[in-house]
Amino acid sequence: MKSNTLKGYLLALIGALALALSFIFSKSALNTVHFVQFGLVWFAMGFIWLCGYIWISGDYRKILKLGTSGHIYTFLVGLFEALGTVFFYLALNKVDNPAIVSFLGNAGPVFVTIFGILLLKEKYSGLELFGVLLAIMGIFTISFRGGNLIKELFIDGTEWIILASLMFATGTLIGRKKIEKVSPSMLSMIRVLLLLIVFIILLFSLNLDLEIPGRAYVNMAIGSLLEALITMVAAYSALKYIQAVEMSILISTKSIWVLISALIFFGLFPEIHQVIGGILSLIGVFLLTSGKRIKRKRSA
Repeated sequence: MKSNTLKGYLLALIGALALALSFIFSKSALNTVHFVQFGLVWFAMGFIWLCGYIWISGDYRKILKLGTSGHIYTFLVGLFEALGTVFFYLALNKVDNPAIVSFLGNAGPVFVTIFGILLLKEKYSGLELFGVLLAIMGIFTISFRGGNLIKELFIDGTEWIILASLMFATGTLIGRKKIEKVSPSMLSMIRVLLLLIVFIILLFSLNLDLEIPGRAYVNMAIGSLLEALITMVAAYSALKYIQAVEMSILISTKSIWVLISALIFFGLFPEIHQVIGGILSLIGVFLLTSGKRIKRKRSA
């Protein structure tokens, strides 16, 4: 039992590290190519990785067994995931330090909680609500820049990551209602395919080409493999051995890995108030997910 739990923890940490490194590779590519060129190549490669995985793993058999309602729910979740992904990469393109984007991404669990209360009438403990409050304080602290006008109060790109978090939270909410009808591999495939189609249209609309540096292709190949496949496989595999709450806590450590990686690869480190805000947001997410775990133990 302990060995299986340890295996689950390791898989979740691999997922967190893979996701963190995908931030670095994507930012490296975005520093050298147009956003639309990046999107097309990134998701085309992601599509290739996923097709290979679905075929080799035999996951296509599970997808065929989903039925009509399963495909509909998976498509809806995939649609919101695709929208969230576009906004996320717009934020990553806008913000110099990927660690800040990662910390701001902790808004996702906050929106999931708020939507759960407002739309699903879910009840949360005082610990969970305190975690939400801390996360909000942290996100505000990270993004605050100061200024006389409202548009100057927050750093550029904040709006995109908030929109991304809203989309991801909406997808999570839909998936939570019918989790048994959602296939992770099909979900990733729909997200990647929708985005690939959008970026193909944009490439031709803007009369762009794919003559980009070879180094950028390497960064996008590695990054898309980490983001589209490794993270998904590791996280999904971890759920076989540990609870979703534990997996969420470990995946949220990606912000720490991004912080370290950004310092190593780009020599970038957030300002002190942003680090404090990032720590607050992480503590908030930890308390939120820990509160869920305590509730489940009590009800068991």
